[in-house]
Amino acid sequence: MRPDEGEILIVEDETLIGFDLADLLADAGYKVNGPYTSVPEALSATERSAVRLAILDVNLGDGTTSEAIARRMTERGTPILFVSGYTSAGSEVLRNFPEARQVSKPWDPPELLRTVAQFIGGKSRLAVAAR
Repeated sequence: MRPDEGEILIVEDETLIGFDLADLLADAGYKVNGPYTSVPEALSATERSAVRLAILDVNLGDGTTSEAIARRMTERGTPILFVSGYTSAGSEVLRNFPEARQVSKPWDPPELLRTVAQFIGGKSRLAVAAR
């Protein structure tokens, strides 16, 4: 996969937050896959497309976490960015993936775009955050 190919997978159980994140990334020129609100939906999506970054909420509600998705992404060598209000001290999922980055909720759009750009490039896309 070339650096400019693939999509950013978004998994977020809060619909409005998921769509805000998808809009931010799409406006910055990234290809977005999601948002998905459940583990089965997200895992199915990873089978149908090339994912170059996974942005995952840790807690997906009803005791469900994004750990299975993070595991799949790690097996494939896909970087993970957790967007969560949790810290590693309060989340076993975050402790299980120490190589993943984290942006705290509520996220700051310029910070989030800078973090995405560090993973997959897109310095020119950062100008969108300044608007």
